[in-house]
Amino acid sequence: MKTTITLLTFLIAAAPAMAADAIVNPLSPDAEVIAAGRKLYHSAGCIACHGNNARGAVGPDLTDDEWLRKPSDEMIFNTIRNGRTGTAMSGFSGDMTEEQTWQIITWLKDENAKRKAPK
Repeated sequence: MKTTITLLTFLIAAAPAMAADAIVNPLSPDAEVIAAGRKLYHSAGCIACHGNNARGAVGPDLTDDEWLRKPSDEMIFNTIRNGRTGTAMSGFSGDMTEEQTWQIITWLKDENAKRKAPK
């Protein structure tokens, strides 16, 4: 029992430090980055599965908040770069730079913000 409490105490204390190491998008969401991300999304062929505006087709909608886990920058980055096991999503690490991946993520987040905006 004491070992369990000690382990839990360690994990709770270490949680903020682990979160601080998370990968976050280094790019600012300015119009130029967003436009580059949209262009890359289309040229990389993402539209074949996720649709013209990333709201889903054969693949899931990438602009909503209905994910199994909170779509952190790190999770989205790793999915684009490495793909998702057990799905048709293949990785693009050999096809685009890390900066290009971040540009796509910036565009996706902008699309999400537009979707949530009051009409």
